[in-house]
Amino acid sequence: MDKNEPKQESSQLTLARVKKGMDEPRMAESTREEDVNQTTRKELEKLP
Repeated sequence: MDKNEPKQESSQLTLARVKKGMDEPRMAESTREEDVNQTTRKELEKLP
């Protein structure tokens, strides 16, 4: 396989990834980033 060839994802993996994304509530990208940052911050605060 050539390094420049894109790796193909199986249709089952693609479907699973899309379903996972569809399960999440819709929000703007900036809001998603803020949500991830808050979640990460909360997880870090739990550490000893």
